Amino acid sequence: MVAQRERAVTRRLPAEGPIVVGILHPLSWYGDEREAAAAVDALRALDDRLQVECVEYLEAHDLRTARGNAAGADAARSMAQPLTAEQADLFQRAHAMIALDLPYDIGQLAPHLAWVQGVGAGTGQLQSAGLADAGIRLTNAAGTNAVAIAEFVIGRILEFAKRFAELAHAQREGRWLSAYGSEISQWTVGLVGLGNINAAVASRLAAFGVTVLGARRNVDADAVAGVDQVYPISRLNDMLARCDAVVAAVPETADSIGLFGAKQFAVMKRDALFVNIGRGSAVDEMALIGALESGHLGGAALDVASEEPLPAGHPLWSAPNVAISGHCAASPAAMFPNLYRLFADNLARLLRGDSLRNEVDLNRGY
Repeated sequence: MVAQRERAVTRRLPAEGPIVVGILHPLSWYGDEREAAAAVDALRALDDRLQVECVEYLEAHDLRTARGNAAGADAARSMAQPLTAEQADLFQRAHAMIALDLPYDIGQLAPHLAWVQGVGAGTGQLQSAGLADAGIRLTNAAGTNAVAIAEFVIGRILEFAKRFAELAHAQREGRWLSAYGSEISQWTVGLVGLGNINAAVASRLAAFGVTVLGARRNVDADAVAGVDQVYPISRLNDMLARCDAVVAAVPETADSIGLFGAKQFAVMKRDALFVNIGRGSAVDEMALIGALESGHLGGAALDVASEEPLPAGHPLWSAPNVAISGHCAASPAAMFPNLYRLFADNLARLLRGDSLRNEVDLNRGY
C-alpha cells in the first residue's frame, strides 16, 4: 500500500474553465448567517473561475468514529448510505472541497477532486475515503480551535486541583464543606503531543507558573513556548513519572493507538490527573478504569472515547473521579471564522500553485 501511495500522481486544478468548490458541512455550523454568507462570498471573490456550491454530506457519528480508526475503517463500509443525486453530481464536478466527511472511494466518485480542506484537526475519517491512492491532497484544521480547547483543558485541571466537583456536590446537598485544593504553580504537567492544541495549553500553564514537560516524536523540532523540557516518545514513561497531570493531544496513527496503557498509568504519580482531548483510541480504557478504581490515579477528564457516542452502560460512566464530555472542548463560534480564513488562504495558495498550510502527509497519516 505504501508503494501505491508513493506512485499516486497528485491531481491539479484545470488550466481553463470553471473550478468547482464544494462546501459539504451545514453552513448553519458557522453560526451567524450573515457572517457565513460573507465568508462564502469571500471565497468566490478569490478568482472569477470559482463556482462555490453548498451541498451537505454528513455521515452518522458512529460511522465517522469507525472510519477514524485505521484498523476498522474498511469494515464500516456496510454502514455507509448511498449518495443522493445532488451529492453525486457535485462530487462528479468538484475540484476542491471543505468537508467533515467524504464517501468511500472518493477517487472514483470525484474524478477531478484535487484538494480537501478538513473541518477538524483529526482527518482519519477523510483519509479512509482513499485520498492517498487517488493523489488528492488533504489539509487539516489544526490550530483553528486550539485556544478554545486549551481553555477547556485549563478548566478541567483547575476543576480537579481546586476540587470544584466536590464543592458543587456538597452545595447541592446543602452541606458546608471545606475541601482545600492544590496550588498548581507547584505542579509538573506533561503534554503528550506538541501540536497547536498543547502549544496553546503550554502557554497558558506557563502563566500559572507550572513546570511544563512535553513528549513528541521529533525532539529536534522548533521549541514550543512555555515547555521547559521535551522528551522523545521513546522516553514517555520517564516523563509521565514526573507529572501531576498529563494532557494527551495526539492524532490517531498506528503508533498512537493504545499509547496509554496499564504501564503508563502505573508510572504516573499517585493521585495524578489524566486528560485526553486528542483521540480515544490512544487510551486503553479498561487500563484507565483499573488505575482509577485502584486509587492510583486521582482522576481523568475525557473529551473523547474509543467509541463515540460513549454507549450507555459503558464502564467509563461509573468509573470513579472521571469527568466525561461529548467531544465538545472546541468552540464552533470561534473555530469557523478561523477555519474559513484558513480555507480561503489555502484555496488562494492552490490557485497560485504554492504550498498549502496544514497539509497532511498521507503516507504518515498526520
